[in-house]
Amino acid sequence: MQSYDGYITIDSTVPSKSGLYVTDLQGITINQLHNLTKDEQNDYFAFFNTVYKNAQINLKVDVQKKLKNLFHFNQKLVSRETSEYDYEVNANVGLAGIQLTYKLPKYAKLQILTIEVKSQGTYASPEAEFYIYKDDENGELLDTISSELTEGRNVVKVDRDYYEDSLFIGYNPQAVSLSQTSNKYFRGLYTFSKLECTFPCFGSEGSIQQINGGGLNITFVVVCDVQRFILENLPLFQEALFFRIGVELMKERKTSDRVNRFTVISEERASELLLVYNTDYMAALDTATDITNISEDPICFSCKRTVGKVTSLP
Repeated sequence: MQSYDGYITIDSTVPSKSGLYVTDLQGITINQLHNLTKDEQNDYFAFFNTVYKNAQINLKVDVQKKLKNLFHFNQKLVSRETSEYDYEVNANVGLAGIQLTYKLPKYAKLQILTIEVKSQGTYASPEAEFYIYKDDENGELLDTISSELTEGRNVVKVDRDYYEDSLFIGYNPQAVSLSQTSNKYFRGLYTFSKLECTFPCFGSEGSIQQINGGGLNITFVVVCDVQRFILENLPLFQEALFFRIGVELMKERKTSDRVNRFTVISEERASELLLVYNTDYMAALDTATDITNISEDPICFSCKRTVGKVTSLP
């Protein structure tokens, strides 16, 4: 997936992927970025990173507003937890845990919110470790989550996004003693057993499988992600992002506590540039979101039906 990193940079000393540079914006110089840098920021690069992040956030919000006028945006596709606890303690050899599979629509992501466990002991130093792999335990290690555990139920916060269709969330039962788990029953399942079940959702299908005695209760959601839509189509939105950076810079100028001593753009000039940048931003945004269909992902984006009216003259 495309990334914002390096897509637009300050000037040509750091080449940008898009060919766009902040100093190409009307009235923007390196000296002005330096003068707007806050005392707690190390340099104007740190200042720009904040501005760039705010531009990404506001672009996402505005794109979502625009697309909602054209499409039914199914933001949440599924939300559930995987497991319930058994009486037995998992003493198996090898990694154990949950195999979580969901055929993601093109512009969706799976968010793992928490890992809940029922611990048989206290683990403080070293902490318990949980591993998140792509596909299975032989796949790419995506994350390692470390947490202290006390005896009894523990909830470990994860709050991370994944774009893989299949994940294995595991741990080593020889290092951490946890109660075994089996699948939690929900109405509407296609198939169900204590060790494996499949469930439907919005034209897609998911499955949960207890591996080697399980031991984890994963809470997760699958959501459609406008940010992923933007990043997968970033060349379409590059001009809007460019001018949004200008808007954020002038907002920083107008609210800066360094105005009197440092800044070289007057209040009047900042207001003028803010209007110019915002006008250009809205024009670029309108062009980028002039979309009649998103056929590659009809699950996240389904077209709103247009009702037409024809007047017949006698």
